[in-house]
Amino acid sequence: MLSVTQRITYYNVSRYMKKVFFHLLMLVSIMIITSTGCSDDGDCSSGEVEVMDLADFGCSNPAFTVTVMTLNEFELIRDQEDFDLHVVAKCVPEIDWVEHDLIAGMIELPNGFTSIDKALIRNCGANELTLQINVKTNLTQVAPVVSFNAIIPKLRDEEALFVDFMISN
Repeated sequence: MLSVTQRITYYNVSRYMKKVFFHLLMLVSIMIITSTGCSDDGDCSSGEVEVMDLADFGCSNPAFTVTVMTLNEFELIRDQEDFDLHVVAKCVPEIDWVEHDLIAGMIELPNGFTSIDKALIRNCGANELTLQINVKTNLTQVAPVVSFNAIIPKLRDEEALFVDFMISN
């Protein structure tokens, strides 16, 4: 009779240990899932991210009314001081520098200017943002120098930024 009681006790302890192990495994899994992401302060969602423009802040025709000190390159502007040093504009945009950064530059076109399209893509797995800028031109012989800009969400710690230019008709 003693051995039967021991088996029942062993069975109950074994079942109890399996439950404890299962709960610990679940807890560790939840901790791992919640600790991975782009940042500690929020969720990261891969895909297209909203991009604003200086035109959204009251600057009319920024391709021709904003001048950036960089030609055929871009600058990452993270605060008002940088903006004042690197950008000359006929408007005074009120950008929330805590929440946003500005990508801006000037580009010399081979022929006439039509428009600029922008898309910002976030890749959480690679911890990077890619800004795609497509400058559309026309067949006129006027080859202007135009500015481009994109107001993007503030770059997170260790997040890489890539800017891809494309000029098309």
